[in-house]
Amino acid sequence: MVANCDRTCPLSRRMMAVATALAIGFSLSAAAQTAPASKISADAQSYSSSAAYQVDLNSSDALLGAAPAGPVANASPQYGGHSNYPSYNSNSGTWSHIAFVGGVGATAPIGNDTNGYETWGYNFDVGGGWNFSKNFGVLFEYIFNKNKIPGATIAEVGAQGGNINSHLFLFDPVYYFALHNSLGAYVTGGAGFSRKVTNFTDLEETEECYYFCYYGYAPETVDSFSSIQGAYDLGLGVYVKAFGPDSSGKLFLQARYVFVDSPAPTRTTDGEGTEGIIPVTIGLRF
Repeated sequence: MVANCDRTCPLSRRMMAVATALAIGFSLSAAAQTAPASKISADAQSYSSSAAYQVDLNSSDALLGAAPAGPVANASPQYGGHSNYPSYNSNSGTWSHIAFVGGVGATAPIGNDTNGYETWGYNFDVGGGWNFSKNFGVLFEYIFNKNKIPGATIAEVGAQGGNINSHLFLFDPVYYFALHNSLGAYVTGGAGFSRKVTNFTDLEETEECYYFCYYGYAPETVDSFSSIQGAYDLGLGVYVKAFGPDSSGKLFLQARYVFVDSPAPTRTTDGEGTEGIIPVTIGLRF
């Protein structure tokens, strides 16, 4: 409390009173300013802690894969989820209708060809076409048969070797019928034409040069004749679906009879008459 002082008070007393009043005012002002500063500092620290805590929460949510609060568009329809892909029907696509055949095997002569005209040989078969259904299709096939000529016939004409090459171009329908889920059979047959080439050969001395040259003997054709005639075939085969019952791929074993209407030999025309062979082939068909 400050003592009352009027105009009659001495000057020293008045100055003492003013100094006391100023000291009390400064004390009150400092106290008032200190308290809010402490409170503001505490509030700031509290706010800073809350903000850091919220950031931690957001980071944890992101790491844990929490869904955003707002609506998010589903991106899966853009790329097509599994529900948009129906099961594949093997007979519904264009590729399922494309037919293919390929195989190799041995060729046996029959009929008149066994009477000294030709002996066993080999064959390979390749072709393509169209499957109208699981049971019926058509194929255009190229079949090559190479058969040897018997030694007695070769000696009769004065040669040292010989062979008969038949190039067959056939249009063959094929019909499949199932015997089991993965096992079945088929029949095929058709017509086309054949280029039959007969070659007689002799061993001739040859020179081969790679890194160095050396001499040897190799068969050289000394006489050849050919003919282009009609050809017919009829075959029977069995198959197994080795890639699964729903696959169109089939491993097959097949035997077919091939008849080539080549001309008979005359005084002015070379030839061996009609040709009858049975190519036995194993391979893959679709």
